[in-house]
Amino acid sequence: MDRASVNRDNNQYSLSIRFSSDGFSLSVHDELNNLLSTKKVATLLFSHTEEEIIRKLLYEPELQVSCKNIRLICELDTYAFVPITLFDEQYSDSFLFYHDKKEKNEKVIFNRLSEWDMVNVFSIPPALYGALNHLYPDLIVEHHLSNFFSSKVNVNLSQTVQIWVRPTKMDVMVFTNGRPVLMNTFPYKSTEDFIYYTLHVFEQLSLNVETYEVKLYNTNKSTDLQLNLQRYIKSVKCCQ
Repeated sequence: MDRASVNRDNNQYSLSIRFSSDGFSLSVHDELNNLLSTKKVATLLFSHTEEEIIRKLLYEPELQVSCKNIRLICELDTYAFVPITLFDEQYSDSFLFYHDKKEKNEKVIFNRLSEWDMVNVFSIPPALYGALNHLYPDLIVEHHLSNFFSSKVNVNLSQTVQIWVRPTKMDVMVFTNGRPVLMNTFPYKSTEDFIYYTLHVFEQLSLNVETYEVKLYNTNKSTDLQLNLQRYIKSVKCCQ
């Protein structure tokens, strides 16, 4: 595939491409960050070859729109946050697979979150990494939680529990006195599971349900989780 097939002339459009195991989504914003178009492409992305991924991406008309900014965001479950003072790139695999065995073909990369004094080390399917490196060799591949920290989280946060909601996973981040004290992912199948894991975090960290605020992201404007959590936690908000 020819890299020139993707037009990246300098105009004011911004494109974000979010990849997950069940496909990818494309979102185009204008210079005022207004959403112009969004689309979800369903496909078992992580089982495709590099060439198949490239063909599927180049088939999409949104990728023919010239964009000033492009972000590549991958929803991946294998990750580890490491204090920046301890991180050494040559030991990335050891940080990530401290407790688990590394699969033979996993590609390990990392994002530096300097504002938070952390590095997020994560693994990405090698075929996906190869396709993105082919099409966008100059761009950084972001883990979805790295992107969350850089675009959603205010460094002046106080006492909050922030949850990125996915169809079957919940990424929970707890902030005390404005600093992250927990980042973990839990699987869930029902609203009851979701509430259980949220309250479990409160219990394990001895968080006060009266003073810690829960913020829910990526809920697709559904208030079901919010309403159910408010039975147990004083302040629960759905955020963009």
